[in-house]
Amino acid sequence: MRIEVNSKRIFFDVEGPEYVVDGNNLTKLPTLIVIHGSPGNSDHSVFKPAFAALRDVARVIYLDLSGAGRSDDEPDGKFSLDQWADDLVEFCALLEIEKPFVLGVSAGGFVAMAYGIRYPDHPGGLILASTQAKLNVDRSLAEFRRIGGEEVEAVARVLLKERVDGETSMMFGQVCMPHYNTTPQPPRDTIIFRSLLAMEFHKLDGIWHKMDLRNDLHRIMAPTLVLAGDQDPITPLQDSIDIVERMSKDVLEFVTIPGSGHGPWRDKPDETFAVIRAFITRDKGAM
Repeated sequence: MRIEVNSKRIFFDVEGPEYVVDGNNLTKLPTLIVIHGSPGNSDHSVFKPAFAALRDVARVIYLDLSGAGRSDDEPDGKFSLDQWADDLVEFCALLEIEKPFVLGVSAGGFVAMAYGIRYPDHPGGLILASTQAKLNVDRSLAEFRRIGGEEVEAVARVLLKERVDGETSMMFGQVCMPHYNTTPQPPRDTIIFRSLLAMEFHKLDGIWHKMDLRNDLHRIMAPTLVLAGDQDPITPLQDSIDIVERMSKDVLEFVTIPGSGHGPWRDKPDETFAVIRAFITRDKGAM
């Protein structure tokens, strides 16, 4: 489905009902909006079918960022975390979604943080999964070396420090991405590649490399779950610790899933979804 948001069409899909029958009553489930990472190289389909596991506690909405997947580009060709955050708020207004839980993985977490910073009263909760407030290339390279060895580090170094183009992106995908997780991941033929956004986001002077949200994290007022794997080379565990150290402890929960990598549900689905489920239902008791 597509809906016009701030002068472009945004694609979304829905898993599960908004209301469920509870005896003789209808109970409204909270809404969980999930935001993919790697803009231009990824889309909402990376969450399927795994996130169907949460439909007992939330209506799950999958969203393609503008310029990604099945969504339109920005009319002016300019992409930013702030624009994606504004789109999220407008999307919720159009669909009459109040107090959503917003889960962002990797770069989706950048968007979730920008949203929580710009609109502190809007979310019902944030889930920052395998993400970072600022890219630390040397930290990631050290983790690629620890996990994958010298060859993997060398390929990552070219993409993250020297040049971003079709060749370096392909080599990174072939050599480095298999080390993102501790269990083999199936190929993803569902993703629609969008070259304009992929370059604008990943180039050395692009959104990813220029982003620094650290000094604004204290402005996030929504309950926040920071979720990380301890075997993640691209957003290492220390990146999540950096976020935790800069946020208000009054709103924060920090969980590490041992033995998991990037998007810990890919390696430890039962354990990870139990943590997310408990966070969503924490004020409602078991559902």
